[in-house]
Amino acid sequence: MQARIYATQDALETAEAIKDLDYHSRMLLTDDEAADPSTKPGYYLKNANKLKLALLPADARVGICLSPEDPITFRRHVSMPANLRGCIFEKAPHLPPRYADIVTYWSGEPINANASGAVYFQNPLNEYMVDLAAISDADDDLAVLAAAPVDRLLSEGIVVCISGVEDLISDLSLRHFIEVRIPVSQDMLGVEPDDFRSDKAYDLSAEQQCERIFISVADIICSPDRDRIYIDLIRHELFDYGFFY
Repeated sequence: MQARIYATQDALETAEAIKDLDYHSRMLLTDDEAADPSTKPGYYLKNANKLKLALLPADARVGICLSPEDPITFRRHVSMPANLRGCIFEKAPHLPPRYADIVTYWSGEPINANASGAVYFQNPLNEYMVDLAAISDADDDLAVLAAAPVDRLLSEGIVVCISGVEDLISDLSLRHFIEVRIPVSQDMLGVEPDDFRSDKAYDLSAEQQCERIFISVADIICSPDRDRIYIDLIRHELFDYGFFY
């Protein structure tokens, strides 16, 4: 089971428009100022072929908004942990409890789930020696290579953590939604990957473009952990389509 991530009409249209484009095709669009999607809502959301995006209902009841414009509340509940950024495999040494179940429920599978090259771009705070012997033994046989058992890639983008969720929803009904506004840090998400692959803290300041998502209370109740949410939500301009691996 995978939860829906709700978005506005504008964000949904952008995400759907670019979901099948490779990096170079997206970059060509940015050359045309009128067609440039990079400043539009939805551009930095994880690829819509994997993230289960849905249109926020017109009559949606938004009970809470977590926004960097209210920094005290936002930072109390929302973070982008440096040790969960980038390529995280299932046996990483510093994973939160039930991380695999939670991030998969909210995010689905990674774009590059079967790309063994992702092991070379692991998060430096959570890397380990992934066993690639099965791939080496495949000996260039594509059928064997595709079936080779390799540790599972759990996430590969900017993971958004929302904590203290049970307190947030304690006075809400199953029909309510929580709105979360995520700052888009160009230093972290642009074409240079150094900051993305470092232990640098993510910029949570309000003076940035934001992606807005809406989470259903009903989906929270059905989730593996009602008090913590991990969503592989924000994609890097290069990593998400296997540009490096």
